[in-house]
Amino acid sequence: MGVQAGPTDEQAHSEDKRVLLSGFQLLQNGFNRTSVGVVQPKAVHCPETASQFFSNESLSRTMGNYEKRFPSLFHPIPGIKLSPCLPDFVEPHPTMITTLPNGLKIASEDSPGPTASIGIYVDCGSVYEKWNSAGVTHLLERLAFKSTKNRSRMHVVRDIEATGGNAGATGSREQMAYIYDTLKAYIPEAVELLVDCIRNPLFLDFEVEEQVMNVKREIEEIAAKDPQLFLLESLHVAGYSGALGNPMMASETALQRLDGSVIGEFYFENYTADRIVLAAFGVDHEHLLGIAEPLLYDLMGGLPVSAPKSTYNGGEARFKIDSERTHVALAFEVPGGWHDDKNATALTVLQTLMGGGGSFSAGGPGKGMHSRLCMAFILDLV
Repeated sequence: MGVQAGPTDEQAHSEDKRVLLSGFQLLQNGFNRTSVGVVQPKAVHCPETASQFFSNESLSRTMGNYEKRFPSLFHPIPGIKLSPCLPDFVEPHPTMITTLPNGLKIASEDSPGPTASIGIYVDCGSVYEKWNSAGVTHLLERLAFKSTKNRSRMHVVRDIEATGGNAGATGSREQMAYIYDTLKAYIPEAVELLVDCIRNPLFLDFEVEEQVMNVKREIEEIAAKDPQLFLLESLHVAGYSGALGNPMMASETALQRLDGSVIGEFYFENYTADRIVLAAFGVDHEHLLGIAEPLLYDLMGGLPVSAPKSTYNGGEARFKIDSERTHVALAFEVPGGWHDDKNATALTVLQTLMGGGGSFSAGGPGKGMHSRLCMAFILDLV
């Protein structure tokens, strides 16, 4: 049996050099040669020959013999004028507020950045729900930016994408928030779309049914996936009687009663001009007024609504979940709420100082610095 010897390393290296030199010669000839399967254009005129591109320096760089020629990033680049540094304190832009004749408030604060954030906030939440409308707030959050009288759901999505924006809604016990973040060049489009979604929702049956199914799936998984949210919800239901005891998460029984007509009735009762604020950051106030006032001046006001009453009684709630872990929460009634700015700010700072890894983290919950309260508790368990 014959054995055919392959090329030695030296022969292969010589062959590589011949291929490299052959390719270089091809470039020096002005790309006029052709090879099988490759068509080289001759009609394109290049004033500089290939030999100017492939100088000794470039070949040395290709072969690895490259000397650093770029300036250090630690020194200013010659010929580049640096912007002046910002002072230690930059005076913030004032917050401007205008109240329209129908009671709707428009607030704004300008900023020098390229982006803007616009939001519509409604004094409405689960505290205003009655027995027949329990769970509506949860569904209203999910039905945000859906079909309106002027746009289909897909049209809404495409208009948001066309501006490179980011839109979302959040529901709570006392407020509903609809927020749109975008570049300043698209402020008129963002305001118009926000107002359209707030003023003209359709609550189509198929969209309501779709969100009801989504909420049902969430309820089944919430205890295992987000025990903190489940505990917070249980604390309110157990601790309060009255409005604050209304659950934020719609129960399965409540979802069976909810449809487009029930949601629409709750919407028309609570989404009135005197309970709505349009706020924007990064927008000139006069510019915002010129856009928003024609869209909102004729929004109807509602009947005066008294603040829902709640009584803190305390209580206890226990639930069994399919998990090896035990989650415990202890709550107290303290002064707060955003109607009392001073106490709310102090409470927020105290809450963070008492927190654990989730509050003091660099790289994820459980990492970084822990409070003394949390450390003492952890050491007692070890």
